[in-house]
Amino acid sequence: LFRHVLEAVQHCASCGVLHRDIKPGNILVDLATGQAKLIDFACGTYLQDTGYTQYAGTPSYSPLEWTHFGWYYSKPATICSLGIL
Repeated sequence: LFRHVLEAVQHCASCGVLHRDIKPGNILVDLATGQAKLIDFACGTYLQDTGYTQYAGTPSYSPLEWTHFGWYYSKPATICSLGIL
């Protein structure tokens, strides 16, 4: 199941998209196949090389850099959200 979530996140990144709200409520699971889908891109944005200074996702899944410094980078933030998940 988690592998499917990782594949979805990787697909988003390959399309230049940062989800920014990875949490259990944004993952749908097809019970017949076990396939997971990442949904709700309302908080998403385009990937950028520079840091982000705005966060639109669920606070309890926010990256630690955002909580402590008010900025974050896409890859570490995504890894942090996946770790919390």
